[in-house]
Amino acid sequence: MRPLISLTALALSAFLSLPAFAQKIDNNEAAAMKSLAQTSLAEIEAGKIAAAKAQRPDVKQFGQKIADDHSRMLADLRTLAKAKDVALPDVLSLKDLADRKKLERHSGADFDRHFLEDMVKDHQGALKEAQDIGAKTKDPDFKAAMQRASYIIREDLLLAQRLATEPSTAAGSTTSTPVPSSPSSPSINPGINYSK
Repeated sequence: MRPLISLTALALSAFLSLPAFAQKIDNNEAAAMKSLAQTSLAEIEAGKIAAAKAQRPDVKQFGQKIADDHSRMLADLRTLAKAKDVALPDVLSLKDLADRKKLERHSGADFDRHFLEDMVKDHQGALKEAQDIGAKTKDPDFKAAMQRASYIIREDLLLAQRLATEPSTAAGSTTSTPVPSSPSSPSINPGINYSK
């Protein structure tokens, strides 16, 4: 009798540990996860380019913040996607590759302006998308992830808007303002200061 109980317990344990069984999400939510992952991949690349190429120190720092924020969001999304049995993209789309090449062609103040304009536009769209998905999703884990992402995206949008309206003479400015952080998301603030 004992071996049967042990075998049943082992089989039940294995069955309950399969993430694809009870935690799978619907096709619309899986497509939304893939789209968000693709967006984060593109933002990570753009942020890395800005961290290396921007003329203004505050734009360089902002580029690094974008890369870091979207790397964290992508890591969280990958963890959630794995639990929900969703395969996420690992490479940039052809459109994102073309956008990256276009951004790399700029230099100096022209690069800073184009990067910041792109960040404002991209984050306005990403914020709306994350809020819409968060409002529509029935999956509580995905809803929570979208709430966290919305906060980070909103923070990055506000910073992009502020930096985009600053005159390019701010490149040598040393006045700084701390980046706001969320009490529920202490890892969001990487300790970077931005010129006002």
